[in-house]
Amino acid sequence: MNDRLSAEEALREIDQIGGSVRRSGRWAGRWMFALGFGAVVYWLAILLGGETLRGIAGWGWMLFVAGSMVYVFRQRVFSRAIWRLQWPIAAGFLLTSAAATLFAVFLMPDEPGPQWVALAVLTAVVAGAPPIWGGWVLRHREVTG
Repeated sequence: MNDRLSAEEALREIDQIGGSVRRSGRWAGRWMFALGFGAVVYWLAILLGGETLRGIAGWGWMLFVAGSMVYVFRQRVFSRAIWRLQWPIAAGFLLTSAAATLFAVFLMPDEPGPQWVALAVLTAVVAGAPPIWGGWVLRHREVTG
């Protein structure tokens, strides 16, 4: 087997690898969107739902997190954009999730009035905002190159 590539073959190989790396932003962007919108739905169910809905949301969230961990770790290629965004998004998501948890535990009444419902919706949206933003950034970078 000949291990030497012509210049044209080498450029073609580089283009293929570059395309794989660029496409890696697609799955990460979709996953971040799912994580962000899932967090909004989860927090709305936890803050505003009844006991049954809270249980379903809790189990659903655990299954989503476990499944997405398997999915993320099975991916083999990471773009530079994912590498740069992963820690700020993770930190932001951790902080907003902690804030939503504190809100749910210490501030949210059992029978919320209209002003509490609006505050719960705002809390849910803020909790999901970091990964939604990350998904948007990755999608935007993928589209523009």
